[in-house]
Amino acid sequence: MDFSHYAAEPVQLASDFVNTDQRSIGGDDEIADLEGLQDFLDQYEELWGGVARLPRANELEAIHKLRNRLREVFTADDPDAAARKINDILAEHACSPRVSLHSGEPHMHIEPNESTMTAFLGAITSMGLAAVLVEHGIDRFGTCSVSDCDDVFVDTSRNRCRINCSSTCSTRDAVAAYRLRQAN
Repeated sequence: MDFSHYAAEPVQLASDFVNTDQRSIGGDDEIADLEGLQDFLDQYEELWGGVARLPRANELEAIHKLRNRLREVFTADDPDAAARKINDILAEHACSPRVSLHSGEPHMHIEPNESTMTAFLGAITSMGLAAVLVEHGIDRFGTCSVSDCDDVFVDTSRNRCRINCSSTCSTRDAVAAYRLRQAN
């Protein structure tokens, strides 16, 4: 039985949101404009529909800032640093627990009702990451080990051994290691 609205989907939203910025490795910013942001958010509409307002162009700068701050949670060196960053985001977005019935069934929300998209994203992603940090520890946060990928992820493996963001990067890493061994 899952009692938390802030479980798998908000955590996936957090990592997917952070991973929309690929500029550090020569890629694009998938949410550089309002259309890109809306395209990204469409895949998570079941989370924000009826809770947050559609994003507005004047929110883009704040949304980009939030994305950078969430990346800092994934890359924090210790639990204290991660907790401080999460707590700052939670406080900034006026998170307060409440029971919501917008979907017909009672469930918890912490973001303000009819919030801006920035407030919604700040609340739900930081609460999801807070749950991971508290329940499973900072070792569950990771950044892909492949040199040309900086995607973040939450390690859901049983023994906390994941080092790549996806099976694609794991395969690329294994093939590169194999080729290096064959060359020597």
